[in-house]
Amino acid sequence: MKKLIHFITINIFFFILLSINTIKAENKIKIELQIENEIITNVDFKKEQNYLIALNNSLKDLPENQLKQISRESIIREKIKKIELLKYYNLNKTEKYSNELLRDFYKRLSFKNEVEFKEYIKNYNLKISDIKVKLRIEALWNELIFNKYKDKVSVDEEKIKKKVKTKKNFIHEYNLSEILFELKSKEKLSDKYNLIKNKINNSGFKNSANIFSISNTSNFGGDIGWVDETQLNEFMLNAIKTLNVNEISKPIQTTNGYLIIKINDKKKKELKVDFEKTIQKLIRMEKNRQLQQFSLIYFNKIKQNVFISEK
Repeated sequence: MKKLIHFITINIFFFILLSINTIKAENKIKIELQIENEIITNVDFKKEQNYLIALNNSLKDLPENQLKQISRESIIREKIKKIELLKYYNLNKTEKYSNELLRDFYKRLSFKNEVEFKEYIKNYNLKISDIKVKLRIEALWNELIFNKYKDKVSVDEEKIKKKVKTKKNFIHEYNLSEILFELKSKEKLSDKYNLIKNKINNSGFKNSANIFSISNTSNFGGDIGWVDETQLNEFMLNAIKTLNVNEISKPIQTTNGYLIIKINDKKKKELKVDFEKTIQKLIRMEKNRQLQQFSLIYFNKIKQNVFISEK
């Protein structure tokens, strides 16, 4: 159970897709999407846009069509997850982890307490109950993935132990952001990379992550935060270790697509290692990384069987 809660807590932010409380429609209501039997209107799109802007204010500078597309993808991902979860859970009766997840969520957004967070989201027509619903869906999704794939997770603990115990007396730390993208049929990697790179140059990395990234960090502008070199695999480390601050990497191939990494900051610090604690941390991180990969694989699989119609 501790492993499950850790997985849910670590990843909850990389999977959150928020909804917004009812707002007045300024224009005529128009059907935008149908997902299975559920109708999605322009009002739903506007709600999602308002939330995304609350989460990342720089999105308000994007063209309306791009912001609409981001909202569309966000809504689709959430609805597909909800459809799958209803096969296993009664969402109306499940209150697992709600308070703990809410606390972790608003602290990640740099709010000191729930009262402060509540006042902020009120500006975007959000209520705490709306947030809890979203958090609950994401927590249950992570629980579902954990239960389905925990026996398929494989970690070479000896390799991790060797890596930690042969480290230098200092360590490099990097503040990173990411864009994870896929190639569609007939798309060339060089063309897609140049498209994203040009968007980064014109609109910034955060907005580009919102537009192009399929990672769970996309709603946070691709932000990963601070990691040390022991937390990066060989391919990622080799791709970024020669980069300067604010530079981006060439595409890094992964099992889920291609990754572009930006270095926001970096530093070197003296290493005072609690070896056992460090080893266990890296083992947990590797397990969570694999579970995130299984989550993307499972999502893409079930998406193929969901009816989605543009109106």
